[in-house]
Amino acid sequence: MRKTTSTNYENEQALHEFCSAAFTLSVISGRWKLTILVKLMERDLRYGELKHAIPGITERVLALQLKALEEDQLLLKISDDTSGHLPIYSLSPLGRSLEAVINSLSAWGTTHQPIQTSR
Repeated sequence: MRKTTSTNYENEQALHEFCSAAFTLSVISGRWKLTILVKLMERDLRYGELKHAIPGITERVLALQLKALEEDQLLLKISDDTSGHLPIYSLSPLGRSLEAVINSLSAWGTTHQPIQTSR
């Protein structure tokens, strides 16, 4: 997180005011955020289920990305204190509002991603 008094922060805020698409990308950018959002679009998941569903993500990075998505109000961390189970992560209404955007990004990637050939 940048200091709110830094020039970079001020430039980022000015860019967001000028370009709404840049703001959207800043909220969902990061190596793993989109993948986490896609997995939660499919169904609500516990931490371990998310870890298993996303090969290559470390526990530290998953925890940090979940925290950032929760702070940006894109997901909900639902605790069930009565059962003793770990919390469940679910998309918030704001997170659900990104589904069309994410689906469009996915469709574009499917169309334009280079085909990998094995040698």
